[in-house]
Amino acid sequence: MGLTNFGEAFALELRVYGYVIYRAGGDVISIGFHYLPLYLYMWRVSSLLFLAWIITYIAYIIKPSMVLDSSGIIYGISYVITHYIYLFTIGAPIIIYPFVYSMVTVGKPLLYLDWGQVIAIITIWRVYTIRRLVRGG
Repeated sequence: MGLTNFGEAFALELRVYGYVIYRAGGDVISIGFHYLPLYLYMWRVSSLLFLAWIITYIAYIIKPSMVLDSSGIIYGISYVITHYIYLFTIGAPIIIYPFVYSMVTVGKPLLYLDWGQVIAIITIWRVYTIRRLVRGG
């Protein structure tokens, strides 16, 4: 991954360029060089957890096992936590609706599919299914 632009998106070392952070009032703050805000770490971690979650359930579809299902639950819970830490530390006003969220940045509000809610529902369903299988009912 280090040889591609995809790898650079997830690199955690200091960069030579600055980042833009939005304050709650909509003001834009430019942060100087060599500073990596918390929301970028959370975005990177949640993106990697999302990929791990997808790969786990693809493997589960190919060959079902309790280990893969349990791993998917752990990845799902971890993704939901890091996803919402990312959203609430980004600094832009966020309004959460069922299955979508609205982010107010420079200009008009933008609507996004909230993968945190989608994965939370799938994870709750998988926990319920595993508990039912383990209890035998």
